[in-house]
Amino acid sequence: MLKKLVVVFVGAGVAGGTTLSLLTLSLLRRLPEHSHVALNGITTLDDAVEACKRTHLHGWAMVEYAQSLVARKFTYSRLNTWDTPARAFERGMGYCEQQTMALKYIYDRVGIVSRPVFALRCKFHAQVVDDMLWPGGISGHTWLRVSVGAKEVDVCPGSVNNTPGVTQFTVLSTVYNWYPWLRPLTHFGSSIENIRRDMMARHTAKRVIKRPIHITQNEVASHQSA
Repeated sequence: MLKKLVVVFVGAGVAGGTTLSLLTLSLLRRLPEHSHVALNGITTLDDAVEACKRTHLHGWAMVEYAQSLVARKFTYSRLNTWDTPARAFERGMGYCEQQTMALKYIYDRVGIVSRPVFALRCKFHAQVVDDMLWPGGISGHTWLRVSVGAKEVDVCPGSVNNTPGVTQFTVLSTVYNWYPWLRPLTHFGSSIENIRRDMMARHTAKRVIKRPIHITQNEVASHQSA
């Protein structure tokens, strides 16, 4: 009986993994040809660490500088869902977990205390993602909580409009600590969520062709990354 259960679970896992891989192929095919993007000579995470150190900033000034650097280096994207945070940073595109872990890598090396957190329900405004209008809505999200002295605030590198303590999303559910052992689960979940949101965006794009959705340019511009 136990052997049969193991076979069933393994079979289900293989089938699920295969299905997920096939679904992400449509995303991977749309990746741009460039594999590296530089920002003021910064390509890798180690380049970013050295750039931060050269500023000789400390405390919240360093927190904000690194946050802005990562936000400007990244374009929010769902296409490279399997990239590590370091690879996504080099590519210059990625989703929230990749952006968050890239920023944490920098903070760890410049002496800033941070902890990754996530919530299963956060509200986002409409924005343009991968050249398609995403109408916004509710989904999971990962970001950092950063401490300097006795003060801790939310820090999210997902938008150039964010600053320490100021984010472009609204938390609607319990916030949990993110731990490294959760990586396989959150990565799998994020991959599914990226596919779902991409499908929603494509559906919306088709609707726009038939019946344009009224959204101002200022609204789109203010939420280019969330």
